[in-house]
Amino acid sequence: MANLTVRNLSDDVHSRVRFVAAERGISTEEAARQLLDEASRPAEKVGDVIVEYVQGLNAFLPDIERSGDKAEPADFG
Repeated sequence: MANLTVRNLSDDVHSRVRFVAAERGISTEEAARQLLDEASRPAEKVGDVIVEYVQGLNAFLPDIERSGDKAEPADFG
C-alpha cells in the first residue's frame, strides 16, 4: 500500500474529517482514507443507475432496436 503525506491541511478541513470519523465510529486516518476513496471514484452515469434499479425490481425491459442514424441537433433559431 502507498503512503500519502498531506501538508498544510487547514484546521477547518481537519475538523470536518474528524467529524466524519466520529459519525462513522472510525479513526481520523481511516475517515481520510474513506473520503479520498469516495472522492476519487468515477461518477456513475444516471442511465446506468436507472437500469440497475429497474433490473433490481425484476421489471420487464423490452429489447429496443436502435437505428444507427445520428440525431439532428435542435434548431432554436
